[in-house]
Amino acid sequence: MKQIIFRADTISEDIEVLKVDENGNEYFSAIDIQSLMDKLKKMKPIATDNKRQKLIFLDDQYIAFNDKCVVINQQEHKRIVTYQNKAYNILFPNSIYFIDYVDGKIKNIEAYSYKEYEGKETELFKYPMPNMLTENRICIGSAPRSIVNNDYVKALENIIFTQYTHSHVDNIKSFKETIKYFEYLSSNKFPYDLLISTRYKLKDIL
Repeated sequence: MKQIIFRADTISEDIEVLKVDENGNEYFSAIDIQSLMDKLKKMKPIATDNKRQKLIFLDDQYIAFNDKCVVINQQEHKRIVTYQNKAYNILFPNSIYFIDYVDGKIKNIEAYSYKEYEGKETELFKYPMPNMLTENRICIGSAPRSIVNNDYVKALENIIFTQYTHSHVDNIKSFKETIKYFEYLSSNKFPYDLLISTRYKLKDIL
């Protein structure tokens, strides 16, 4: 086992490292801080220079993120949802989710839909699903909120897969009842012509 014993004080900028001469006598020899750091790196590089520790892998679903919010873009796809203990395999529209989080748990999800993705110029529409609150927020209720291994997409899916409880849908034209809406989406393409505009573009929300 290799050891480096050193001492420092507040007066000198140098560090003194303990050495042993050929006769076994111990003495302290001055060394500058950078030389000490170089010695420590040679002993155990991973302890002092592990720049890739805790990197977060981002796939093409991520639009933007910081230490409090992640923005996820999901294109139209089939998804199994449940309502009143019945499963429906429905077509979800193109959607963008703003996920606010604190201490590894989802605090709030703001959701929108879109027809064509055009970067910051993307026109946003109201999220056409049940369980919506005011200000385009998803009602999370008792759904699991934990974010495991920085997998924000999985955390989002866990909430969406939780059984819907609202009997009505407000953010799309021509539909009001959740059951009839899910029955329609189970056997038809998503009706993008029925979306309701928010009058915002993505750049207005970012």
